[in-house]
Amino acid sequence: MSWLHIIAAGLIVFATIFHSLMGEKKLIAPTLAVDDPFIKDPMTQGITRFGWHSSSGFFLLSALIVVLPGTPAALVWATGALWLVLGLTNLIMMAAKHPGGYLLSLIGILILAGEAF
Repeated sequence: MSWLHIIAAGLIVFATIFHSLMGEKKLIAPTLAVDDPFIKDPMTQGITRFGWHSSSGFFLLSALIVVLPGTPAALVWATGALWLVLGLTNLIMMAAKHPGGYLLSLIGILILAGEAF
């Protein structure tokens, strides 16, 4: 583990908090308020919220993977590659208008650089 991994993990924690709080406020709540029978179904609402916020839990797990001593290098490399691929995909899909793509890409680069150097 390097200081780059610690910075990446800190950014992951920041992204996790931002993802849950702002995602709930700006995306989930307005989406679930749409007057549509499918959207109003309690199961749809529960699954939507669960899916959104459980992904935040996986963010935190990836931070732990990066900073936990003894984590196999292949797992750290894979974690960094995943963050970078997700960040680049976000940038492409959102035409670079969503700030998440930059942050996810930076996290991936930090993890990979921390493993390489």
